[in-house]
Amino acid sequence: MTRALLGIPLLLLGSAAAFAAPTAADVIKARIASYRGLGASLKAANDAIRSGDARSARLQQSAAQIVAASRRQYTLFPRGSGAAAGVKTAARPEIWTRPGEFKSAQDAFARQAVVFEKAVAGGDAGVIRSEARKLGAQCKGCHDAFRVAND
Repeated sequence: MTRALLGIPLLLLGSAAAFAAPTAADVIKARIASYRGLGASLKAANDAIRSGDARSARLQQSAAQIVAASRRQYTLFPRGSGAAAGVKTAARPEIWTRPGEFKSAQDAFARQAVVFEKAVAGGDAGVIRSEARKLGAQCKGCHDAFRVAND
């Protein structure tokens, strides 16, 4: 029985390691995956808009996914997940040195994502196109200020 009890702390130690905090590389990998998913949703929405089907299920689903991504974005940039961590990332240091401005940009995107989703629910193609352009402008504004340009 003593031998069996001695194994318990080792078992607990092993399971505690499984709950270790994610590394900067893990965070950046998750961030990239999240934004790739957002990009795919934006592309699907724009493709549906171009096809002229303002009431498509694909467009509605894409709008919902964009809103979900806009809410998730707040968790994607914890301190220590920038280039200083030694991992390649397109996130500029300004995200952490100007957090108020970055949060304002995130908030603007999140608000526009909701407006876009409401436009999609309304089904008016002209309004949807207009709100999609505004959504794209929010993406571009954040990229211009807080993302390293792709050369």
